[in-house]
Amino acid sequence: MSAATTPMTHRRPPTGRIGRTVPIAATIIRLWLLWRWLRMKRQIFGHEAMREATHQFHRGAALAVVRRAIRQQGLIIKTCQFLGSRADVLMDEYVRTLSLVHDQVPPRPWAEMRPVIERELGMPLMEAYAEFDVRPIAAASLAQVYRARMHDGTLVAVKVQYPGIEDTVRWDLDVIDMLAQIWARLETVIDFRPIAQEMRRNAPEEVDFIHEGRAAENVARLLADRDDVVVPKIYWERSSRRVLTMDFIDGVKITDVDRLKSLGVDTAQVAATLIDLFNTMILKYGVFHADPHPGNLFVLPGVPGQPAKIALVDFGLTKIIPEEFRAQLIVLTSAIVAQRPELVTDTMTDMGFRTRDEDPETYNALGEAFLGDVLRSGKAYADQEMVAEVNERLGRVLRGNPLVDVPGDVILIARVMGLLSGLGKTLDSRTDLLAALIPYLDPDAEAAS
Repeated sequence: MSAATTPMTHRRPPTGRIGRTVPIAATIIRLWLLWRWLRMKRQIFGHEAMREATHQFHRGAALAVVRRAIRQQGLIIKTCQFLGSRADVLMDEYVRTLSLVHDQVPPRPWAEMRPVIERELGMPLMEAYAEFDVRPIAAASLAQVYRARMHDGTLVAVKVQYPGIEDTVRWDLDVIDMLAQIWARLETVIDFRPIAQEMRRNAPEEVDFIHEGRAAENVARLLADRDDVVVPKIYWERSSRRVLTMDFIDGVKITDVDRLKSLGVDTAQVAATLIDLFNTMILKYGVFHADPHPGNLFVLPGVPGQPAKIALVDFGLTKIIPEEFRAQLIVLTSAIVAQRPELVTDTMTDMGFRTRDEDPETYNALGEAFLGDVLRSGKAYADQEMVAEVNERLGRVLRGNPLVDVPGDVILIARVMGLLSGLGKTLDSRTDLLAALIPYLDPDAEAAS
């Protein structure tokens, strides 16, 4: 164990349903009112005259959200991590600022964390590990990670859940539900309620490290024939529901482009590997890491001249989709690629999509927004201009015929695609997305009637 710790200032996050609700709700409502006021001024004075004021607003809004998220922690941090990864959709002010939460989550004091380890493992710390550095190497939304060494000399990472995090997650889910309901009454283009429902379904697994460890082993087994991906080994004798011990990954954060380039890594190749890796997980196996934000993806440069490897960590949100749904997803993707509107409509209804009026135009607009537009654009990711055009077109369709039900698995897959698109932009991807997809599609499905 390290002889000393680095002193850190730590402010305890608010607790209780009211304590978790009031601060974040007040921040979001205040920013929404300011944005509505700015929109009115833009209509009066013109967009060009208000350009600088608009940028100033977004910079201030992003900073306000980050400050609130760091104070709140819990699932609010996860939300910012997701948004900060969407370089393809959000303005630079938000991407640069929201991405700070990957590195600036304040760690909990060692005095709070040590009892969790010893209680969960049922033994004193130095009996469990030969060495243990009490300075955390990472602090995330639900847990923080330490470097340690097993008695046989193996270097490991030890992930420790924050005390009381299960209560915090439950309160945050209530906050997110409430805000999604309020948003649905104020804005009609995007409905966040299905996303809130999916978060509630997945939350119990994210705070169960036994589930996470088994998910990591399952993904490692499925990808065992690939030499371009690394999944850390789990050490079950030093793991429990709230403590997870695994191989230590000494890699470079996937969004640290300057360092990657200084090490001779081809970032476009990394992006291509990432896309193929998730195509394999989702379309071939129906088992995928559903939280690929930059804090969970590392690059291992390896031997000069050899392609870099990607390391996946944090399998708390790992999704297994039923075989029938995986087959339907392949048919839907094939139909979108082949521009078969009847097949798109039939497959989406079979998968569980429902709109107020069963209008094929709505399903085809969803299919194009989901995948078709970016595939036919010739671009490696959906940039801000494309997303704005898609959202405007989709918004017109959905205002006339809104969605009333969306399969939860599709929400997660769309979230993963969004994260990968944002990473593609950051890594300067040059991948031909259509060519990358074709090996995983079923030719018979394209020809199906």
